[in-house]
Amino acid sequence: MTTKTAQLVEQFKASVSLTGAILYQAKDTQDAREYILKLAQERNIKNAVETKSNLASNMELAKHLEKSGISITETSPDSAIAIDVDKHALRDKYINADLGISEADIAIAETGTLVLIGNDGSTRLGAVLPRIHLTLLDTRNLVETLDDATARVKSLPQKKTKGKMPAYITYLTGRNTTADIPGAIFARAQGPAEEHIVLVIYQ
Repeated sequence: MTTKTAQLVEQFKASVSLTGAILYQAKDTQDAREYILKLAQERNIKNAVETKSNLASNMELAKHLEKSGISITETSPDSAIAIDVDKHALRDKYINADLGISEADIAIAETGTLVLIGNDGSTRLGAVLPRIHLTLLDTRNLVETLDDATARVKSLPQKKTKGKMPAYITYLTGRNTTADIPGAIFARAQGPAEEHIVLVIYQ
């Protein structure tokens, strides 16, 4: 890990500590996988949804959770038609999920903000509807400022979205505090009650 990345990691961790999110710095992908399983067991997670994530695929996270009796649905419709046809079924899966798992495309060190980018609604649904949300973060996706994040978003269409600007860009900073209000009618209206971040460091 470069000196610059190490500095961004420490800045990001300090920023996240002020947002109410819970951050875990994993030693490697195996450590990340074990941490997520332990968290799921402690929170009595029965079913989870995972939006498309290279990190989750690399660590075979779905298989690991399923071996422990946790049902996991991997959702990433490839087109507007697919999301339109399946939108009601997908929404129900997200609403009823105990845990949503995402991967951040970008993370902003100065604010502790996660940026999720996608061309269908699954990225946003998975981040805001489940009871608990967990974001996987590759340290190579850390930037220092919002301006840096904006510049990277503008560069992504060529790499990720076939030359088009992404349809969904979701910014997440901390957790939903409406869950702290006893009897609040709109608890979870702004997102899950718990926001977890698993930071995976690549050398």
